[in-house]
Amino acid sequence: MFTSSAVVFRTRQAVRDLQEVVRTHRDAVDRIGTNGADRSDLMQIIDNGCLLSSEDRSYSSVLLAAALPDEDFNAFAVATAVLLADRLQDGGGTDDLFWNFDAFEDHYRLADSPVRAAIMNGFRAAHLTERVTLRDVPQPTFCLTRQREDVLQLLASEGQHQLFQDISASPAPEIAGKLWTGVAKEDLTLSVAAGLR
Repeated sequence: MFTSSAVVFRTRQAVRDLQEVVRTHRDAVDRIGTNGADRSDLMQIIDNGCLLSSEDRSYSSVLLAAALPDEDFNAFAVATAVLLADRLQDGGGTDDLFWNFDAFEDHYRLADSPVRAAIMNGFRAAHLTERVTLRDVPQPTFCLTRQREDVLQLLASEGQHQLFQDISASPAPEIAGKLWTGVAKEDLTLSVAAGLR
């Protein structure tokens, strides 16, 4: 299957966002494993970029946590992020996650905006790269941490006029990639990073 550079970029960004969700919610990771061995195994998996193996002792614990939003919502979200990151990296997890999205889409929408956006973008990227087959792809609105108008207002308030104009024109992915390449070596401000995303 041919994959455009824009799809590769979006997939890598989705993986990075999912890994960040897991990293910033390590307290929830502690609640996924049912015993010390599972937790230790899971921490090693997370430290290795969220790559799983169906032989990992904690794999079944992750699958279970990702199916129990009412038990511990944060553990549910983190477990889902681990499974998606693994799937997007062609890891060893064997679950295709179709059932998860179908059953829990409404739950994912309830997560804080960075977590919601990471999970929704993860499912969207997994669908686009044919790693997960979904009936309904996540709506773009739920894939955003910030709404477009908020990002444009932030850029305008910080004097990022050229980037404001570029983004206002809704550039094609190839143009957006060139914009990113142009500033990737700089120390990005929050507004520029938000605009490029």
